[in-house]
Amino acid sequence: MASPKKPWSRGQMMLLLGCSACFFLLPGAGSLACSSITTDSPVVLFGSTARASCIIWRNSCLIRDDEEIQMMWKLDEEFLTGTQYSLDNGLEVSNITIGPINETVTTLSCYVKRKQKPQMMKVIQIRAGYPPAQPQNLTCVMNVTTKNLTCRWDPGQDSFLPVSVALKGYRNQGVCEVPTEAIPASCTPLPGQNSCTIGRENLLLYHPMIFWLSVNNALGEVGSEPLCADPIDLAKLDPPTIHAMQSIPEETDCISVMWEAGRDSEHMHQLCDLSYQAEGDQEWKLVHNITNPTWERQEVWRVWHCGFLFGTLYHFQMRCQRFGGAGYWSDWSPMMNFTTHEKAPSGELDAWWKVKTREAEARTEVQLLWKPMKPNEAHGKILGYMATLSTRRHSGEPSPLCNTSETCCTFSLPLGTQKIYLMAYNARGSSQPTEVYLSEKKGQPVPKFQASPHNETSIWVFWDPPVTPARGYIIEWHSMTSAEDSSDGNHGHNNMRWTKVQSGTVTRALIQENVKPFQRYNISIYPLYRDRVGMPQCLEVYTRQKAPSDTPKLHPGSISKSTAQLHWEPIPVEKRHGFITNYTIFWNGTNEDLKSAVVNSSVDTFTIVGLWPSRMYRVYIMASTVGGSTNGTILTFYTKAIDDMDLPFVYMLIGLLLLAIIVLVICFQKSKRMKTQFWPSVPDPANSSLGKWAPAILQEEILQAPKSCELSPVVVSAILVIEADEKKCLSCGKGEPAKALEDGSMTASLESYMANAETTLPTGDPAPASYVNSPESVQYAKVFVDSYCSQQKASPSFYMRSNSTQPLLSDRTPSPKPYENLWFHSDHPNRELDYSCQEDAVFLDRALLDFPLLQGLKIDGDEDLSNFRKL
Repeated sequence: MASPKKPWSRGQMMLLLGCSACFFLLPGAGSLACSSITTDSPVVLFGSTARASCIIWRNSCLIRDDEEIQMMWKLDEEFLTGTQYSLDNGLEVSNITIGPINETVTTLSCYVKRKQKPQMMKVIQIRAGYPPAQPQNLTCVMNVTTKNLTCRWDPGQDSFLPVSVALKGYRNQGVCEVPTEAIPASCTPLPGQNSCTIGRENLLLYHPMIFWLSVNNALGEVGSEPLCADPIDLAKLDPPTIHAMQSIPEETDCISVMWEAGRDSEHMHQLCDLSYQAEGDQEWKLVHNITNPTWERQEVWRVWHCGFLFGTLYHFQMRCQRFGGAGYWSDWSPMMNFTTHEKAPSGELDAWWKVKTREAEARTEVQLLWKPMKPNEAHGKILGYMATLSTRRHSGEPSPLCNTSETCCTFSLPLGTQKIYLMAYNARGSSQPTEVYLSEKKGQPVPKFQASPHNETSIWVFWDPPVTPARGYIIEWHSMTSAEDSSDGNHGHNNMRWTKVQSGTVTRALIQENVKPFQRYNISIYPLYRDRVGMPQCLEVYTRQKAPSDTPKLHPGSISKSTAQLHWEPIPVEKRHGFITNYTIFWNGTNEDLKSAVVNSSVDTFTIVGLWPSRMYRVYIMASTVGGSTNGTILTFYTKAIDDMDLPFVYMLIGLLLLAIIVLVICFQKSKRMKTQFWPSVPDPANSSLGKWAPAILQEEILQAPKSCELSPVVVSAILVIEADEKKCLSCGKGEPAKALEDGSMTASLESYMANAETTLPTGDPAPASYVNSPESVQYAKVFVDSYCSQQKASPSFYMRSNSTQPLLSDRTPSPKPYENLWFHSDHPNRELDYSCQEDAVFLDRALLDFPLLQGLKIDGDEDLSNFRKL
């Protein structure tokens, strides 16, 4: 059986209370709790600190006295350590101060760490907030039907704490102060509501009262400003009802309004307001206090008011409040419509015109425009407008130039017409005619004209006044389209707008009619002089710009192997949405980087250069404004493999190639003849028959250097001794038959040449003769038996045949014919050929020099000529 616990001593109690006064309640002696956690206040001011204390009873928690324990704190998710100490009877106490607290709800837990494991003992929540805010704008309204008082207020800033609100009423003792005693009943609103209703039984009607709102929470209490009023003065009447309206013909601009007061408020003296609005206006006009201050109860009330326009539709409504009090206005009555009666229009019309002269027809085409008559001058619904050449005052009923319900008409006039009349009419009559002067538009224009956007739907225009003072200005504007013809200045009435500036001293105007963003407007200004109209000044403007909604359509032009010409059509004006600043052309070929070029907005063609032949290219164009850019569709084209200008050169080269082939074929077919013509055969004496022949002794001797007068030794292939009577081969030897020669031709040639040589050789140089070189072989040779320069008596010489085909190159006389010897042309053909050395030299000078290959031919000794027979 457990022993009873000893009661705490006074010292222990004082020590514990000193650590945390009133933090916990002492448990009963028979049932002591294991642990407890207390704080100085469960609700604290937002941003302040709080103190807490945790107590552990070892005996109740089954913790031995010798066991060491550690007390810990946890603030939301963070572990903290406080101050810990022990008391008698196994008490463990830990205190901690937390803050500043910046959360509306904070969780604080007490833990005991035993054997390295924390164990939660107790947990509490600490709330943070603000004292209640003072309510504002306390207003109370009494319903005249139920006689209940409903009050509303603005709660102010949230305190983040639960609040208690009470609406209380007090009897007013003459001073608007909150008394200590309240009326028996008060009102408590539902949580979250800012209104409350006090029943009729708790109100003192026709007696001043004080109404006051009290708000409190855990951090304090506050009250609203008191409202001092008689509950009947806080009544809100029911709206009145308009029964009928009537125009008074005697006072044509006045209206009589009949109405009755709202239900449950007929017995009250009321103050009422009348409000009306003309059809098409944006504002309501208010007429205050339309009732008679002298109160006489009536079932139907009547009020008169003047200043209404004729023939105009109006909307009427009324409201009332308790007369002489600080009550509230009733709601507006249901709306009632009424149209005033009409009368004939008055005033003048603002007119403008456009003139186009047709000289061939002697007529002038006039486009007349005018502004609708002002409502205060129309006096009703305008049925139409009429333009005439004269007025009814001067001549009877005029024939109208046009009669229309529009504000524009076009008609023809004879040349020279300067004045027309314009008037408006309704069901009651027509206005006075307005004179329109068709002045010449040749006056001085304004020196400077500018425009700038005011917003997206309006434009400011500014100008400098001309030197000659103007009476006013006409400003016209229209949205530009691609279909309009800007050259003649005629635009449709539905598109063009205009306004008239009445004063000549005004230098700016705001254009607002029919103005939209992203559209181009053409604005013109005409100064008005006394007898003429000034020339216009024009400009174009946008209120706002953006990227075009369309792009130019690219069309390919001339395409070559390295260039491509492109052209495009301008974007329609209505799709540009801004001034085009530039165009950018992008292109790239297969496996090529994208290239671009920027051109001016006034350009509509572009030529791409530096392209590769026979390659596909893709190109597109981008149009740009200050508001953005838009890319066009892609155009694909192929460059040519060869230009058209190169085709004639190709054809020429092909023709030359074919011609060269034909020439080569012909030359191949005639190769032998062509070779003879262009490359004549040059004989090689070394390979002739005379060059191959030589005596045995000469073949073994070593050739010596020739003397100064001697010819160089040569090897003669073959030597033929030609006999005049015997045609035998000299190289064949004795007893061998010679080859047959031509007797007749040889003999005649020798005799003829000898006869000619007799007269020419001894004398000086003969006259030049024509050279005839035969393509056939010339076979001749002169052979000396012995050295001719070392003897006084000339050694006999022989003429022999040679197989050489060398033509005569530099002979002054015609070359000898085949088998013709030069010396047969001498003066003595029949005598012995016995010459001196001097004669032989003449021969060398004249004959052998013509045959350089024979100059080295020399045969030493007579013994080697034994096999030759003398001719």
